[in-house]
Amino acid sequence: MIQLIEDKLILEDEGKDYALMLNECIVDLDAPDKPLETFVYIGNDERGKRCSVITRGEYSCIVASAKTKKSFCKSLITAAYIGGNTYAFSTHIQGDRKTEGYVIDLDTEQGTYYAKKTFSRVEKMVGNRYKNYIPIATRSKSVQERLGLIEWLIYKSPYAGNIDLLLVDGIADLVYNTNDIVEGAKVAEMMLQWTSEGLHICNIIHKAGNNDKARGHLGTAVTIKAESIIFMDRLVDDQGNLLEKNTVKVRCGYVRGIDFEDFYLTVNDNGLPFTHTDPRHNVFKTVGEVKEKEIIPTMSVKDAFGDDNIPF
Repeated sequence: MIQLIEDKLILEDEGKDYALMLNECIVDLDAPDKPLETFVYIGNDERGKRCSVITRGEYSCIVASAKTKKSFCKSLITAAYIGGNTYAFSTHIQGDRKTEGYVIDLDTEQGTYYAKKTFSRVEKMVGNRYKNYIPIATRSKSVQERLGLIEWLIYKSPYAGNIDLLLVDGIADLVYNTNDIVEGAKVAEMMLQWTSEGLHICNIIHKAGNNDKARGHLGTAVTIKAESIIFMDRLVDDQGNLLEKNTVKVRCGYVRGIDFEDFYLTVNDNGLPFTHTDPRHNVFKTVGEVKEKEIIPTMSVKDAFGDDNIPF
């Protein structure tokens, strides 16, 4: 470990083999390029091309204020990756799953009733139960227990080595104090280490006030190293008054690839999210779900115009 002592850097011998570490970290420029494996495409760029936002070996953050449909967006991302019928709910969030890897959905704050409702959304949108979807509620556990559980899942559990997607709702419950610089840096470091095992981690974190900054030193440390940041905003007028409580704007904070254009997420009458591009499209019918064909009432030409006024 390197420590600053009397304004000098002193290398302490901890028995580490730094020659081996260097060999592990050297980048071979002659090695063939390993193609980027996209898990989920989100939105389209200005040319209409879908954007690679969630990829293997990286982590992302959904950053938004309280009650702005963050968990609904997370559910849609999860369902999109699994596949099935999710395409009927969104053309803006599309998965590209190529393996039978595990999808671990970890909730830190909701009780059993609400956590189960959240997890069940995934199954409803997919249209069936994906055998490798693992929903986990950890509200009753301590910070240290949650961290330990995640480490065990990634390195030692029966799922280890075969996890594609890990979702953490929310990352603030992995620290005791979101304003502690050391705790924030440690969690960001853990994200880098965990994703080096080949999974993608999608985190949910709250905004700090009315700006786009994620909450606390934790938010700063985690978002600065993320592959992608997804913002979600309420629809308000110029005075800040809420225009529509059931629809939010989804926009690109930043991504390592190409930015996606804004779109909207609305929750339908059955509590399932769908996306669209018109903020006025606040019809809460069962979009994406199979329903009986609506019968449009019709009448004959004679009934419509009478005997003497038929215009053709």
